[in-house]
Amino acid sequence: MRERVRTVMRLAAAALLTAGAGAWALSVVVPPGCPAERQAVAADLAATLQEMTGTAVPVQTAATPPEGSAVLLGDEFAPAAVRSELTPERLGFDGYLIRSLDDDTLLLCGRREGGHMNAAYGWLRELGCRWFMPGPHAALIPRVAAPRLAGWDRFDRPAWVHRSLWYSALGRIKDEAPEDYRAATEELQQWLRRNRMATGVPVRFGHSFLRVLPAETYMATHPEYFAERDGKRVPDGQLCTTNEEVIRIFADAANAAFDEDPDLESFSLSPNDGYGWCHCPTCEALDPPAARGTEKDKADRVVTFVNAVARRVKEKHPDRWLAFYAYAGCVEPPTYADPDDNVLVVLAHYCFDDLRPIADPLSSANATFKGYVDAWGAVSEQMFLREYYGRYWALWPMWPAVAGDIQYLDERHFSGLNAELEYRSEGAEIGWYLTGELCWNPKQDAAALLDGYFAGLYGPAADDMRAYAEILREAAANPALRARGGMDEIPDLFPPERIARARAQLDLALPKAATAAQRFQVQRSIDAMEMIGAWYAMKAILDRQDGALDEAQQAALAKAQQAELAALERIRGYDLARYWSTQYKSAPLRSILEAAALVLGQTAIDPWDGLFRQDTFAHRAVSLAHMVRNEGLRWSGSVDDGYLYGSGATAAWYVRAATPITRASVEALTYDSNEPAGWMEWRLSFDRGTTWETVQRVDLNGWKRQTLDLTKQLAGRTDVVLGLAFAPGAGTRARLSNVAINIE
Repeated sequence: MRERVRTVMRLAAAALLTAGAGAWALSVVVPPGCPAERQAVAADLAATLQEMTGTAVPVQTAATPPEGSAVLLGDEFAPAAVRSELTPERLGFDGYLIRSLDDDTLLLCGRREGGHMNAAYGWLRELGCRWFMPGPHAALIPRVAAPRLAGWDRFDRPAWVHRSLWYSALGRIKDEAPEDYRAATEELQQWLRRNRMATGVPVRFGHSFLRVLPAETYMATHPEYFAERDGKRVPDGQLCTTNEEVIRIFADAANAAFDEDPDLESFSLSPNDGYGWCHCPTCEALDPPAARGTEKDKADRVVTFVNAVARRVKEKHPDRWLAFYAYAGCVEPPTYADPDDNVLVVLAHYCFDDLRPIADPLSSANATFKGYVDAWGAVSEQMFLREYYGRYWALWPMWPAVAGDIQYLDERHFSGLNAELEYRSEGAEIGWYLTGELCWNPKQDAAALLDGYFAGLYGPAADDMRAYAEILREAAANPALRARGGMDEIPDLFPPERIARARAQLDLALPKAATAAQRFQVQRSIDAMEMIGAWYAMKAILDRQDGALDEAQQAALAKAQQAELAALERIRGYDLARYWSTQYKSAPLRSILEAAALVLGQTAIDPWDGLFRQDTFAHRAVSLAHMVRNEGLRWSGSVDDGYLYGSGATAAWYVRAATPITRASVEALTYDSNEPAGWMEWRLSFDRGTTWETVQRVDLNGWKRQTLDLTKQLAGRTDVVLGLAFAPGAGTRARLSNVAINIE
């Protein structure tokens, strides 16, 4: 009887559609008590189907399929014969099934919630739906009379079991703009769900040494757990990984984590971010002879430690991974220590070259990393890639590297990707889209995906937008340039002349955009070029400043400032993530706007009167970009989450005490892992930066903890400018972190 009713309804619906009435009944069905996450997916699925058909599609909750055409979301609706097919061998962790139960009933499901989600968006993808980037007007939703429900029988699962993109730098605005933070992060999460990137296997592999063994808990009673540096145990380096108790504590922590979460696939044994390795004789004995006493080539000791923990954990949890970052001092492959079969190596492609693919012969930096890939791959059974797809506040058009790398690494048995998005940048989204597509199926034609991206997003303006994108890629033709992610690289990779040509190309594209959505997407690129163009205009005027600006210079600066502010206002209206990428306290755009406001007299701040910009690494002293600009000094250009990079620049802190100073010192961690010729000088100025006295010069050929006693120089004084001058040179990028200035 039910089939007869279905047949009558189907014939009636077909007749109405032919007549153009559009009256066709379809519902999305979820079972009672299903999680809120699945209910949200069902609502999005129904809304998308409604947009496709022009007909309302309700979401129903029912234990059995209702009358009428229905899309059933979840394995609860699977008949017993179908349920027997939902095996890990077929679906993996988050694969899915699209199966027509009859001509009017479609089942979308996986083995678990992630599979159900991927089934919904996988089916929409089969119907031609695309979501090219987070945010508005970035979807391609085809118009159809009715989606096909009959004849489906498809299993699909991702080639890479872990696929993750996440905003890191936006975390800094949680307190300053919590609503914007929530909106930006949810926008990204919605896009990830729609692109089947939000459901990979649960893993942990972040920096964990200080989480498992925090110094404030253990240092006083067990200093032997911590790194030996210059004959002393220190709390802020790595751990003593040959200590048997350290191994036991990590094994216990891993077992506890796996006991608590049966779905957790890996536990992290990653060293802390940076360097600071233990130099005790037992740890040093595990290093290759040439690496002893240095901060490099520590993979053998790390693998030995991870293996020791992994063997203990395997006794209780034989099917779980112990994971670690091959990064910084342990990115170089081991010489003798092979990871055990339950060890997951997460190889970090950090500060090599993101301008070109790993296998590009023009990239000498990536040639080194390619050697690491091959060597690690020869000894490791499980490999993930740690990437950084979006590291500039302005531009990141690095999609050819994304496409080439995923396919190259897939052939070398990589099966996971975790990419940090420090910023939301123009051009970055192309790489994000390719990441989602290729991590699911690396065998796809990347060129065809790119064609689909431009055609779907820009329509008739696609060719002109491709030409615009290629202008931003011109730096790749110069083998002397590479992209490591430092903001100091922007002028070389994207010089003003190139930005001007890119902006002109957009004027050719805009009239060809045929829809409001296409015009919006071209305009957002125009806004990005206006933003960086105005930044260059302000920078050119302020860099030449050697006194008061004349009337013409003031007018030009004011014009560029207003153009910048207008572009930012437009961007904030549609892309909070990109807007806030420019607004961090360390961002060059925010600093230059502050400087312009001071020079133009719009802000009446005496930087010597106690109004300072607070930086993340400041303690009793604070730093101020416009203070040093105002005094003719040059700010270092980048202060990034506790790290300060420099190249031929000076950073400064104005230190002021309420009473005469009796004791003073400064502490910091310094290193330059790529440039052994790097150096920096600590300097003092007692006349607000007019003259300087060098206190100490430090050669940056490794990781060092600096402690500088300034009592002799500062006793009896109440204020001073502490300066840090970095070695000049395009290749030198000295690094400073954890600055603490102590005054008594």
